[in-house]
Amino acid sequence: MDSFQTALEELDAILAILRKRVEGVIVANTLPEKKQVEMEARPIMREARQKLAALRAESRRTVDLDMRQDHDAVCKDRDQTIRNYDAEMKSQIYPRLSGTPRLKTYQEQREEEMMGDGKADGTGFTDSNQVLSAAINVQKDALQSLQRTERLQNVTEETGRTTLTELQKQMERMYHIDEELHNLRGQIDHASRDLRWFYRQLARDKCFLSLLGLCIVALLVLVFVSIWTKRMRSKK
Repeated sequence: MDSFQTALEELDAILAILRKRVEGVIVANTLPEKKQVEMEARPIMREARQKLAALRAESRRTVDLDMRQDHDAVCKDRDQTIRNYDAEMKSQIYPRLSGTPRLKTYQEQREEEMMGDGKADGTGFTDSNQVLSAAINVQKDALQSLQRTERLQNVTEETGRTTLTELQKQMERMYHIDEELHNLRGQIDHASRDLRWFYRQLARDKCFLSLLGLCIVALLVLVFVSIWTKRMRSKK
């Protein structure tokens, strides 16, 4: 048994438990009882979604394209099952929401205003004047959309030019910084050469001082020997 089949069996087992919970919400007599059973079903719903995510991950690992399509279809079916269970519980707890009509989008409202009594598929028109009026409205809307696109393009071009100018300024700053770094590198090299020269001079001075010290020590030794010799002769 492959890993996808194992994950599918685990998901189906959770879905079987979830289905019983949903049935419990349906058969509950009072709203508090429905809410209590629904609260108990929520953790199982989350676990089912986690199992579905694991099942989809196993489907993505499938190498064979045909088999992957079959696995994706199974995942889609289980996802729809979970959505149906969720919608059913919500409709039991909040029955008014299920009957509330969906609000029209702005685009749908605009289309109705432009088409008038007719529809986009050409139905609903009673005479040619309505068709002509709808066509004019659509043309005006397209023209306005084109004008908005042109303004957006102009703004984009202006932004692009501003960005290009800023990039050129940044490049000039980078060139100046590079030149300053080059000069600083030259100064560092010059200072390094001066420092090496100073070390060489110091080494020479050390040698000279060492020789001078040796000469002084030798001179002191000679003076001491001379004095000592004279004293020995005077005693004799």
